[in-house]
Amino acid sequence: MTDFSLAELFQLIDQGRKSGCLSIFTIPDRHPRGSNSQHFYIWFEQGYVVAAANRLNGRDLISKITEHGWANLRVIDRIFTEASTTKSLGSQLKTHGVLSPEQLNLLFASQLQQVQEFFEIQEGIFKLDTKAALPLKEMTGLSLRATEVAFMALRELKNWKILADVVPDTSSGIRSIIQDEPRMHLNIFEWQVWKFANGSVSLSAIASQLNQPIALVQQAAFRLIIAGLVEEVPVVKSMPQPNNDLRNRNLVDSLGDSGAKKSKKLETPKVSTSFLQNLVGFLTRSKA
Repeated sequence: MTDFSLAELFQLIDQGRKSGCLSIFTIPDRHPRGSNSQHFYIWFEQGYVVAAANRLNGRDLISKITEHGWANLRVIDRIFTEASTTKSLGSQLKTHGVLSPEQLNLLFASQLQQVQEFFEIQEGIFKLDTKAALPLKEMTGLSLRATEVAFMALRELKNWKILADVVPDTSSGIRSIIQDEPRMHLNIFEWQVWKFANGSVSLSAIASQLNQPIALVQQAAFRLIIAGLVEEVPVVKSMPQPNNDLRNRNLVDSLGDSGAKKSKKLETPKVSTSFLQNLVGFLTRSKA
């Protein structure tokens, strides 16, 4: 059993550039709604999420591909057998023209949405095996930093009560731990909260000045902490609202406007529109 939330664990994996397999075992009757498994596996490479599956037989990604009619099992097995065993299945199928980059994005989004659902668990056991080999048959060839995955999952989180003990206190402030403005794809509200990251304004004061519920400010601040952009600090003294008018700044648009490409008229994995749009924003940013 771990004393860390899943979000904090992802932050530690990112900061430590860990590789291996994280096994998630949920307590009976506590796993996310709609989940038919109490076991889940997430693979990391140097702090990046590279694959996720609810089984260890190496057939989860293949099942997704065949179920949506993008390739048959015989073609997949022939390509994977003949190709180099050091490349991911997704990369091999892309090289042979079997899957398009858009289809790989959808498959990776489907994996990450499964990951996101486990951020809702109230009780669970997390076990990281740093010696586990990478599952090439479960890998699309795409990857995303663990903190960005956690940040994106927290943005979708519905039940914040499970994180009540780890969100920053309302009397605390936040202080930026980066030199420049964030490169991460923040939405307008997250930008507004980050603009107060000078360590001198309490979260309750930020909520008052932004005319927003304190709980939303705490949640945004926690996301910024997990992303490695700010740290929680005690407030020494209060300061007035920053001179710059937040309403007139050219703030980054929310991830909902990141413009995900439309897929071809094929059956696609069941990935929520908002989650896919968020992922496209993060993938675009990571490739820049």
